Amino acid sequence: MYRHVLITGTTGSGKSHTAALITKRASEKLGLKVVVLDWHGEYTSLLQDYEYIDPYDNPVALFTGDPDDISVLSSILDLTPPQEYLLEKILRRNTNVVKSINFLLDYIESYPEESNWMRETKLSLHRRLSLLVRENNSTLFEARGKSDLKSLGLTSKPVIVDLARIRDVSIRRLYASFLLKRIAPSNPGREKNLLVVLEEAYNYLSKIQPVKPICEMLREIRKFGVGLIIVSQSISQLVDDVSMNTNTKIIHAVKSKQDLEVIEKSLYLDQDLVSVIPYMEPGEAVYSTPSLKKPVLIRIE
Repeated sequence: MYRHVLITGTTGSGKSHTAALITKRASEKLGLKVVVLDWHGEYTSLLQDYEYIDPYDNPVALFTGDPDDISVLSSILDLTPPQEYLLEKILRRNTNVVKSINFLLDYIESYPEESNWMRETKLSLHRRLSLLVRENNSTLFEARGKSDLKSLGLTSKPVIVDLARIRDVSIRRLYASFLLKRIAPSNPGREKNLLVVLEEAYNYLSKIQPVKPICEMLREIRKFGVGLIIVSQSISQLVDDVSMNTNTKIIHAVKSKQDLEVIEKSLYLDQDLVSVIPYMEPGEAVYSTPSLKKPVLIRIE
């Protein structure tokens, strides 16, 4: 069973360098398939040998029959309960409406108004979903299918998905969340031995606006041979499941009082070690893993 890893620290403390080093060794030494969801487009300069994926060349499917598909849309596009209900109702009644995203939008617009609340609900739902086809967003998504990373099974190199190519942050979150669901196996028959680097994890696992299916994956996907490397500046802003479900933690320099309190409680650190964390140099870290009796100070090469 895989163990998830948490890497946290302030900007410039060495988080991404650490994640890149783990990525390189997991691929070369352990033979694992590794996918980096590269939020800021950093990893092409951190890794030398990799497979590059442009999201616009690798569309993801929105509707595969998985009930969580609507939940992902709802979490990121902030659908109201009536909007979510209406979308689920439309998809359940008529599977043909997912021929294309434009077809679905036309169907919603012409959907019969069965009650007083229906008109405003369907028009507001249409407005939310129309973001999917604005500008060149439509090339990022397919209405239906079982899409994933087409090159994942063809390469032994780490795969970098350059999310920074997507300028709209909401669309970037949506694309990355659906891609993560598609490439991370959710049943024993799918690909195993996969490591996913989740940069800027706040965009999926924040306490304020979590993507619920991604949060649930933290508890479920390890049994199917999938590990996550969760990289974030602030541990206190992430859902509690992150601390609970990451066995290995690498803590770079952290200055926030709230973050230090969470770290102290989750790692059972003594005050001497806690007092060092805000003043660590880039590359220095506190390392905690079940094979060690207590956390130790390390330097990342």
